[in-house]
Amino acid sequence: MAIQFLDERLSVHRNNSAGAEPITTTPLFIGDIGLQTLAAAPAGNADLVRVALTGIAGVALGVEQTANITLTIERNGTGTAGTGTVIYTDTLFLGGGSFDTPPISVVAGDFPPANVVEVGQIRYSLFISSDTDTGVTLNGPAVFNGSASAGTS
Repeated sequence: MAIQFLDERLSVHRNNSAGAEPITTTPLFIGDIGLQTLAAAPAGNADLVRVALTGIAGVALGVEQTANITLTIERNGTGTAGTGTVIYTDTLFLGGGSFDTPPISVVAGDFPPANVVEVGQIRYSLFISSDTDTGVTLNGPAVFNGSASAGTS
């Protein structure tokens, strides 16, 4: 079947470097998109849907501080971490210093099952957390994007 474009969405939590939201051991909800997939079913593509997801988060650490930062993407959660199916998780060690770290990027993909596609919309949520409750902030851009397509050629 020909490639079928289904949907594309963008979520902007912050679009500048003026933030100071604390990143703690409790995951912070920083991205949320709902991709429309219903059009895949009548075309016979419900089991051939693929989703491409990208995101970025600017993080700052205190002087001489270190932290493990975890980014997680869930499918069909409620916007609270742990309520959806985890499709991506990565933990990065960031070293301390008196400078801001470069923004952290995430690139992920998902092949949702046909029964999820046939519901008509798939919700994807992006969370960020730290292994410490002090000194780590979301200071820069936090943006989450996704697109869905289907078919084989």
